[in-house]
Amino acid sequence: MSVVVCPGCGIVRPASGVAYDRKFHASAECWGLFEQVIGREFESAVLFGQAHQLTVDAYAVQHAGGAHPDKSVAIHLAGLHLSLERGLRLWEVPAWLQRIASATPSWPRLEPPAPRPRGLNIRDVAESRSPDRHVAAVRAWAGQVWETWRPHHAAARALADLGAEAPPAIRGPVESRGRRRSGPRA
Repeated sequence: MSVVVCPGCGIVRPASGVAYDRKFHASAECWGLFEQVIGREFESAVLFGQAHQLTVDAYAVQHAGGAHPDKSVAIHLAGLHLSLERGLRLWEVPAWLQRIASATPSWPRLEPPAPRPRGLNIRDVAESRSPDRHVAAVRAWAGQVWETWRPHHAAARALADLGAEAPPAIRGPVESRGRRRSGPRA
């Protein structure tokens, strides 16, 4: 049996023979696991709310390199920062990332750490058998990916700050002073 090693996370999977044409620096076999995991998250409001954004951000950052666009790596690293360091709730992160994208004229090239550590990855999430274990696996994995990218934390923080400084017309539900709206403005 032939096997394939994912160039992004290093997992070894039996070769599927499936072609892979996505932007992530991943194998088709690894991408297939990612699709299974996000499918599970889309089917469960609990998993979607408690894990999905971290799953997407961790996978994108861990699979940087190759033809993976600079914008994708940078924006998802900023997403990890927003969730893990600033403590935004996962449902708040997409609007913040949209503000960053709207305010960013050019994207930094963030080279993947070398050598790539081979720790937690999408397989750890795929093998979880309960919602609690799924969420715990995603959080542990996302934390490890964030820590691995320590050399680029300043860049992620700077990008996140752009989302905070975006004009009010594109701010979304979080006010410029960090407070939430509790109802309509007078």
